[in-house]
Amino acid sequence: MRLNQLEYFMKVVECGSITKAAQELYLSQPSLTKAISSLEAEYDLKLFNRTARGLSLTPKGRDFLEYAKSVVESSQALDRTFGSKQNNFSIQRLAIASQQFDFIYDILLLLYKENSDQLLQIDLKENDRGEIMEMVEECKADIGILVLSEKDSKSFQSELKNKNLDMYRLDRSSVYVSMGPKSDLYDQKEVGVEEAEKYLHVSLDTDQTMRREMRYKKGWEDGVNHEHLIFCNTVGVCRKFLEETEALLLTPKWVLGLFEGTTIRSVPLTKDGKPYPEVNNLVWIKRANEVFRPMEIRFMELLEDRFRCKESDS
Repeated sequence: MRLNQLEYFMKVVECGSITKAAQELYLSQPSLTKAISSLEAEYDLKLFNRTARGLSLTPKGRDFLEYAKSVVESSQALDRTFGSKQNNFSIQRLAIASQQFDFIYDILLLLYKENSDQLLQIDLKENDRGEIMEMVEECKADIGILVLSEKDSKSFQSELKNKNLDMYRLDRSSVYVSMGPKSDLYDQKEVGVEEAEKYLHVSLDTDQTMRREMRYKKGWEDGVNHEHLIFCNTVGVCRKFLEETEALLLTPKWVLGLFEGTTIRSVPLTKDGKPYPEVNNLVWIKRANEVFRPMEIRFMELLEDRFRCKESDS
């Protein structure tokens, strides 16, 4: 299949006639007929019903037309953007896949302010961990940001290797308990794992594998009531449950800022009377051996600077 064959096909559809389409394309009728026949033979389908009154698209021909339009329009967009040596048109692009964190939006705002005189395309997809890996692997995002716990670190790194992805650590965090005013624990300065296990537990941004582990492996995560568990994929839904029920959310520190300005409180989780260990790692991933574009480089500079500043403050 060549692009001009699709253009010929679309012109025949537009004109409703091989003869008229050939005239507008400045082609001989036999040449155009051969081009259409070659297209039908290549895909083993019939594009047109041929009658004495002219041509009409078959059902598969109508479907084929939609795909043909998409291919031709994409080609035209490439030509408009990159086809002219005099064309200085340029878009700064950034595609991020991330779990929901409180620092992402500030960094994107900084990027905008630094590049407000340029055309920007910033795509932020907030997904669970499994979807983030898939998006980076499939080139739907160039950088992935997610939380990796100590308990699943080994299996996760093996999966990254299979997908040809590189991983880098940004920060570590202990565990915090977030709750709303209807919680019995609301006024406490800390919550022990034994206390937390008595309540409904809300889990945010967990992928399918982790959901299964949390649901069926008791003791997989301290403080979680495995028989009283609800999974949420947005902060808005999670916040609603925290505000309106006695539910608890166990979370790393990078999510706490999402609850600023609400009635939700967050306090440290403890175990045996001591602060809970730093079991959560904030990491970022990329495709191996792939060189970043300028916007991606600047995003990573701002991201890493943020956590270097946090370390200096602590």
